[in-house]
Amino acid sequence: MKNKKVGYGLSFTFIALFIISLVLLVSNEYGHFGMQKVDDEKTYQIQSVQKGSKLLLKKELGTSGKEDVYVYRTPETANKKKPTTTKVDYNVKNVVKTGNYSAATLTKKTTRWEYKNDFYSFLFGISDNNKEFVKQTNTFKVGKDWLVLTTTQASQLQKKMKSKSFQAQMKQDGAAYVKAAVTKAMQTNPSMSADQQKQVTQQAEKAFKAEAQAKLIQEIKSQK
Repeated sequence: MKNKKVGYGLSFTFIALFIISLVLLVSNEYGHFGMQKVDDEKTYQIQSVQKGSKLLLKKELGTSGKEDVYVYRTPETANKKKPTTTKVDYNVKNVVKTGNYSAATLTKKTTRWEYKNDFYSFLFGISDNNKEFVKQTNTFKVGKDWLVLTTTQASQLQKKMKSKSFQAQMKQDGAAYVKAAVTKAMQTNPSMSADQQKQVTQQAEKAFKAEAQAKLIQEIKSQK
């Protein structure tokens, strides 16, 4: 340009704009300039992987325990071949709460980086980093009658319960347990009717199965 002052002025302006743009892009890329953390929370009803059971499985991955995932199904995926698993990521935290819950649920709380408004989205949209994953917390809430086991423990439990020796021992111990319960009840109330004795028998059978299962699970969990 003939007017050097104007030429130098425009040059410095473009250089300044270039530097500012570069700084803003770097700030967006590494400092998430123009973005904010947004939480999204959704709750799903879950089902056990094994139909007819109340079992929440944990699959152990790696050695630190931070990569472990939980395996489950939802009513929508109940008939699919592969069950659903939680995300494998260091920034994913899984929490299991056991209590008097009417239904088994999973609440996913996901945090992502999102642009504050359309202006910042227009400026930095080329970076393709909108809705960038930050972290996730998965909170499982299951009833006290649910079992929470690793896939290895569940396999050992199933194998043990199917063994003939275990079934024979259960039958023998169960019969003795029920007989003792009925005898004690008869001593307390010698005039018990047949229906009352039947009720005591059913309660004793249920109690024995629960105690035997709890004992077996404890044995399996204590194994290294």
